[in-house]
Amino acid sequence: MNADRWSSLFWFALGAAGIYASARLGVGNVGEPGSGFMPLTACAFVCVMALVVFLQSFGGGGRRLSALWRGVYWRRALGVGLLTLAYVLALESLGFFVTGFLLLVATMKGLEGLSWRKTLTISIVTLIVSYVVFKVMLKSTLPAGMLGF
Repeated sequence: MNADRWSSLFWFALGAAGIYASARLGVGNVGEPGSGFMPLTACAFVCVMALVVFLQSFGGGGRRLSALWRGVYWRRALGVGLLTLAYVLALESLGFFVTGFLLLVATMKGLEGLSWRKTLTISIVTLIVSYVVFKVMLKSTLPAGMLGF
């Protein structure tokens, strides 16, 4: 079996597990969505895309399974994973702004090598837009942390 078939089966199984978990949260309806509505929609999309890739893999000329990992930048992938884990662990104590800023700066400067000007500009604009969307428009709570807001 080629790499596209294996990977599509993996993503389909992951999407199906997500659909099951989302349904247990309560889906609600379009007018009054429950907490599982958006995750169910996203997981259904993952399943559909996995099914498309699976069917396309029978078109011939697919990649072999050993080719699936060839050319992967392990340093970058591991770095993003570790930075995300640190973000999740520090979010409650340091707050949204501090952890978000540190994550964005570490990712853009440390992993992508952008200039300080671009890194700081993108980080600040991203945090302001995120704050306006989530806190002001959607009225959701963000961890205040050490800054208190």
